[in-house]
Amino acid sequence: MADQDGLWKKVIGDLFEDFLLFFVPELHAQVDFSVEPDFLDKELFQEVVDQKKGRRFADQLAKVRLRNGKEQWILIHIEVQSKNETDFPERMFQYFYRIYDRHQEKIVAIAVHTAPNRSAIPELFEYDYFGTQLHYSYRNYRTDAYLDKELEQSDNIFSKIVLAAKALHQTKDEDHQRYLFKRKLMCELIRTESYPRTAVQAVFHFIDYLLHLPEVYTKRLSEEIRPMIRKETELMELYNKENASPTIMNAFDLELEKGIEQGIKQGLKQVVVEMLKEGASIDFITKVTHLGEDEIEKLRKMLQ
Repeated sequence: MADQDGLWKKVIGDLFEDFLLFFVPELHAQVDFSVEPDFLDKELFQEVVDQKKGRRFADQLAKVRLRNGKEQWILIHIEVQSKNETDFPERMFQYFYRIYDRHQEKIVAIAVHTAPNRSAIPELFEYDYFGTQLHYSYRNYRTDAYLDKELEQSDNIFSKIVLAAKALHQTKDEDHQRYLFKRKLMCELIRTESYPRTAVQAVFHFIDYLLHLPEVYTKRLSEEIRPMIRKETELMELYNKENASPTIMNAFDLELEKGIEQGIKQGLKQVVVEMLKEGASIDFITKVTHLGEDEIEKLRKMLQ
């Protein structure tokens, strides 16, 4: 099973500007991205985490600088469960209040639900008891609310993350369908030169681990992508053992192996030419080099 919590946290950190532009464009317009966002330490969430054992969530708390010079805190909550919990709005209020109570900062709260759910998801928490009232609402989004066509046509690279989140459930029991989706999306990302290679790498990492495939399909996908990445030296330099995407790493490895094989074969052909110049027989050359007689004969004719 993919570590969805970890994958979402990483991709939001890697593509934070694209995330905000996709979900909250009006907030994105107010942020000064020349100042790196500060993702606050995990201990800020300790009280919240203690309440979430056994559940699956991905939370990020970011501090950004606005264009007017002020600071803004952004709470991002990714819900990866398919189960619709009626206490969700109350939990969103608890996250908000615990952070606000400790730091007294204005907070923009964003909830993104990544699993399909037929029932409506509550968007506010209300409390009314003998005249004591509370009304708390937040930004609430569902990935299944976005149409595939709309996401495919979007220029925002984070739309591909949302597409992948939908595909996780659409291809749950169909490996071939998932393979076709990954091939199409990866090829599109490689071909789109306007996407920074660092962003492409982040999306590859996310979709490759989220949309896991059996080894036979992964190898097949790597073979098909290999010709496309021959000129992707910048993308290749971004990969290392910590952030390797299996499909892309396999494709790079295959390309390297092919290059080595071609180099060895070219060197061997040169040896054959020298042996022919010295008058060695085709039978002898075949025995020594293990090349086929037809191939050696072609080299002999070329030499003549």
